[in-house]
Amino acid sequence: MKTKQKIDTVIDSFLVIIGIIIVFLSIFKYSDVKLIFISVMICYAILNLVQFILTRDSKDYEGLYTFLASLTVGIIDFFFNFDNTDVISVSIMSWVTMMAVIKFIKTDYYNDRKDRMWKFRVISLILFIVVGILASLSLNYNSNIQVMIIGYFFLIHGILELIDPITKYLIGK
Repeated sequence: MKTKQKIDTVIDSFLVIIGIIIVFLSIFKYSDVKLIFISVMICYAILNLVQFILTRDSKDYEGLYTFLASLTVGIIDFFFNFDNTDVISVSIMSWVTMMAVIKFIKTDYYNDRKDRMWKFRVISLILFIVVGILASLSLNYNSNIQVMIIGYFFLIHGILELIDPITKYLIGK
């Protein structure tokens, strides 16, 4: 396994763990949606900055773009009140939109290089958009359910991100 694939696998595994932690928080009735969402955005931004720094020799800017998108949404959400479910829905959809553009750029990169991975990236992109829309539309319940939906959203997102390095590794074998 190449160094970039190892780093991507470790970082994406942390994303899955973050999703699992959020789901467990909802099981234990922790329901501060604003704190959880902002914390996830900041953690996600830091993880992607670390990923970009460790893999900058590969000239892959997806980590940097993801860092900027996550940090932007995390900082902007400090100024909003999450008592209205529309705020968290719009926050998730704006993040999903920015991430979809970033993922599309990476998919186009794979397609330009005639890499077969672009097909997996397209499927992953479509699934990510669908899950993001479903998550943002499902946030009309109480705060404990909102935390659970956010947890499952980030768990699924982490799994979708984990598919890329694992598939590259398996194709390389």
